[in-house]
This record gives sequence, C-alpha cells and structure tokens, in this order.
Amino acid sequence: MPKKTVWLVLSCLLAVSAILSSCSNATSTSTATTPTTSVVTTSSTTTQATTTQVTTSSAPTTSTNVTTTSTPVTAAQTGTPQYGGSLTVYTNWGNSSPTGFDDLTSGLPQATVWDNPFTEMLVRGDINTYGPRGTNAFAFNIYENVPEQFLGGELATAWTINATNVAATPYTMTFTLRQGVMFTGNTKIGMAPRQFTSADVVYSINRTKATPGPASFLNFINNVAAPSTFTVVFTLNSYAANWDFLFGGGMNMGAIQPQEMAAANASGDDWRNTVGTGPFILTSYVVGSEATYVRNPNYWGSTTINGTSYQLPFIQTLYYPIIPDASTQIAAVRVGKIDWDPYVPYSYQQNLATSAPTMSQTKYLAGKISLYKINRLNSKTLSNKTVRQALMIGTDLQTISNLLYNGGPIVTWPLGPQMPGYTPLSQLPAADQQLYNYNPTLAKQMLASAGYPSGFTVSIYTDSLGVDPDLANALQTMWAQIGVTLTIKTLDSTTMTTDTNNLAYPDMISSSGYTVVNPLTTLNLLDGTRIGATYLTTEPFQSQFVAMETDTNPIDRTAKIQALAVAFLDDVGVIPFAQPYILNCYWPWVQNYYGELEAGYYNEMPMIKQIWINQSMKQ
Repeated sequence: MPKKTVWLVLSCLLAVSAILSSCSNATSTSTATTPTTSVVTTSSTTTQATTTQVTTSSAPTTSTNVTTTSTPVTAAQTGTPQYGGSLTVYTNWGNSSPTGFDDLTSGLPQATVWDNPFTEMLVRGDINTYGPRGTNAFAFNIYENVPEQFLGGELATAWTINATNVAATPYTMTFTLRQGVMFTGNTKIGMAPRQFTSADVVYSINRTKATPGPASFLNFINNVAAPSTFTVVFTLNSYAANWDFLFGGGMNMGAIQPQEMAAANASGDDWRNTVGTGPFILTSYVVGSEATYVRNPNYWGSTTINGTSYQLPFIQTLYYPIIPDASTQIAAVRVGKIDWDPYVPYSYQQNLATSAPTMSQTKYLAGKISLYKINRLNSKTLSNKTVRQALMIGTDLQTISNLLYNGGPIVTWPLGPQMPGYTPLSQLPAADQQLYNYNPTLAKQMLASAGYPSGFTVSIYTDSLGVDPDLANALQTMWAQIGVTLTIKTLDSTTMTTDTNNLAYPDMISSSGYTVVNPLTTLNLLDGTRIGATYLTTEPFQSQFVAMETDTNPIDRTAKIQALAVAFLDDVGVIPFAQPYILNCYWPWVQNYYGELEAGYYNEMPMIKQIWINQSMKQ
C-alpha cells in the first residue's frame, strides 16, 4: 500500500477511533482485540491406528529417568504409504545459497537448514506423541522453538537431570543414546559407514565449545564425558533452562557430526565431505540453484501404520531449491513445482486461493514481533511506570495491526498465543486488559496525574527497513493526540545494535524481530546481568527470573513463566505490536502431513521423513 494511502487511511481510522473511545467509559475493556488462540487447523479424513518408533523419550522430571513410547495417532489422508517420488520444499533460507554445510564453520542459523536432512541431534519435538497426529497437546505451528515438555528422543532415548547443584554434586545431565544408529560414511573422505556412539557426542560438543562464537552459548557446560558406549554425562557450571534450544535439539550447536567430516573440512567447507546419521544424504549442490538429497537406505527410523512397520523415510529424493526472487518463489508454489512452502507471505492468500484452489493453505502466527524497547533506567520521563502505561493505552494497536501486520492478534507479549504459559486478554488483570484498549482520553488523564498535563517530547531510534518507518510515523500521529511529541531518528542496523547493547538511546529504540515463542529469550530482558539490560539486578524481577530459569521441571517452569510474563507486561518495559500471519502452503499429494511447521530450530525433518508422495496425484 503506498505511504500516502496508508496515512490517509490511518487518519480516517484514528478519527473514528478517537470519537468512539471518547464516548466510552475510560475503564472499559475492548473485546475486539482478543486474539485467536488457534490459527492452524488440520482435518482428518480417515482414521488409521498408527504408532511410531522414531522418538521414544518424553521430557524428564528432575532426577527421574523417563522413557515412553509414542501413542496411536490419526492420519490425515487415505491410502497406503508409498515409497519413492520426490518432495520439493522451500525452506526458511531458500532465498539465498548456503554459506556451507558445516554447522559450526558455515554460520548459524543458515547452515542449520541445509544440514538438517543428514544431521541429527540428541532430542527433537515429538510430533507423533504431542502433535496433531497424537494428543494434539501442541500444534508444532511455531518455528525456532519447541517447549521442553513436548520433546522426544532423536539420537538419545532418555535423559535425566540431577538438580542438587552443590559443590560435591553439581548439576548433571545424563543422556542414554540410541543403539543401532549408523553414520552413512563417505568415500570421498575415506570414511566407511560406522556406528554412532557416545564418543561422537563428546567430540561434537567439545568442538562447539572450542569454536569462537558458538562457544559462548555453551559456557554453562563444564565437561562432557562418556562413561559407556551409549551414555553421555554433561556436568554443568549452572543450569540453563533452554539447554534443549542451545544444544539438545534447537540450534545446531549441538549437531552430532563425526570427527572425520570435521577433519576433512579443516582446509575448507566442502559439501562433498558431508556425512551424518539423518534420513537423507546430500548428493548434489549447485550454487544459486538447489541442494539435492537422496534417501538414506540404512536410516534407523521406522513407523508403524495399521499394524505394518515401514522404514523411514518414504520419499526417494528431497530438493531444497534456491529462489532469491519472491515472485518466482510464489509462481513455483502456484503451479506445483514446490510441493510444500511453509513461509508464504500472507499477502498472497487471496491470490493463491483463486489461482491454486486445490492447494491447501493454513495461516499461522509468526514467531517474532516488532516492539519499542524503553530505556526505563535512564529516560527521565519514561522511568515513570504510569507514563509508560499511558503511552500504550494511547496507541491504537488494532489499527496498526490492520495496516501493517495483516490483522494479526495484538495480545502477543511477552508470549504469543501458540505458547504454553500464554494468558489471553480476558484472563489478564483488569488494569492490564486496559493496556490494549485504545483510549486517548484516559491516556491524557494518566499523563496529567503523572505530572505531564501538557504532554512532553520523547524520541525513538529506528531503522529504515521493512515497516519500521511506517510504524514510527503511525505512533507519531497517535501520540500527538495525547499531547506527546515523538521525534524520530533513523539509524543503520549496525548502529541500532550497538546503541541497544550500550543503552545509548535516550528514550526508546525499535526492534523489528523479537521472539515471542522462546520465553527464555524474551524474559531475558528482565535479567539485569544481560548486555543492554533495562532492569536492575536489585529489582524483584531478577529473583523471579532466576527462580524461573533454574527450575528443571518444565511444567513448573511454565507456571513461573506465565506469572512473570504478566508482571512484565504490566510494567510496560516495551511497547509490543501485533503478531503477523504467515501462510503454510502444500499440495494434496503431500501425504501423511498434519500441518506441523517445525520440530526444532528451523527443522522440518521429523515431518519430511514421514511424508509420502501420492505419485498418481502429483502427475
């Protein structure tokens, strides 16, 4: 939408909003902004008694070894599983060529996407037990993160956590490894197929700890040892509640890659050196074109459908195309050249519904939002909580969502609606519900009571990318109605990062991609020990954050996350904006797929290895 049109529409909407809000009671709560808590639905056309052997462990409780088998699931389509055929998937990093195929030397997170077909980790999201094909306790419709309680084993089958944490008995994590797993081998580097053992885990984690950059994420790990062939013990300096994201099954800093591959890459990353335990083998890579993977005939995973066991994966060839141009990407989806694209911009919804009516498309919520981070420590004006709350009440969040974020839900901070621990608008305390009810009259009253009857001037540092300029201009227009003058300073991205880390902004600074699906990352903003912190270690938030972060039980931790999230929202340390929608598009010949997005950090492999292609439909 052209900017002139945006501001014309905005002016009209603001006028209407101001009239309506002035007619309402200052303490009323809007119900129109309540977000949809379920944005992806998958239908089932037939029931199949299905079990899986791919994952065999659930999230553990403290000092308790928990090993479970997966429960029966319901299939989303008819027919007998088929082997063969090809699947073309547009990945999250499909708009550019990979920098390499070694997670540690090629740069995270991009390399992760291209390595996932042949590289595995200790744990992954257990889609068969907890997803739509199981209990549906978690839809797996977010990317980058899976809550710990919905994990299952991949290269590990079980794990325990010792939480004593005293000098004689520090935190330890013990993983029992899956037996019978084989590295594929690679004749180019002189590596024959061989068994995966605990020595490979020790080597991989120690290699990460010795690699500048990734090492900083694993500084909570003191030592990794292998007391037996299929047992690994991590001794920790301190407990990290997001261990699963950092090395277990999230970011591929915990990717298990053999020493032979690392040695071959010592003189430079070469895709032909790749080897792993995963369901596919990388056989071809053309810069600027695509990566091609073929079925690993000796893969360890299997699944049972209607009493029959099937070795995974089903498909013979997996293609990851590289398409820099967005219009070319959408054209390939529209005509079926791409079988599955879970990253289609929502703006194409109507176009694709018309031009490709038989293709399935479901909307889901992005994992990141834009927000204005407030320098509540150094800003004389914004150190006042009442002022911060007044600014949020004086922000028409729903109008901004409609104009800039395709009408996505506005109650998204600090957790999105897809996450355990999320509190919907109707369940928030009344005072916090009011934060989402645009009411310039009440906002002006609150500013007057805080000592600013004539308003004040405040600044925002922002960049020139995406919708950031439009967002700043929208706020400038809205806040003028409550007597607040907003000055806008546009900076380059590098300077923005530096100023954020150094608190070198007087009042507010924008962030256009802050996660709302990884609470450990989001709530880090409350930790006074972090770089760029706007909270002090002496504030009550600090002890609450530490209590949450050190809780080894994911269920108990979720309850603490929820309480802390509501308190964080109430403090208005940031002004958050809507969570936009994205489209997940796939053709009907993609079978045994239930609409899941990821089961780990940018990892679709748990779904891909169970997908089969109805080849008669695809032809």
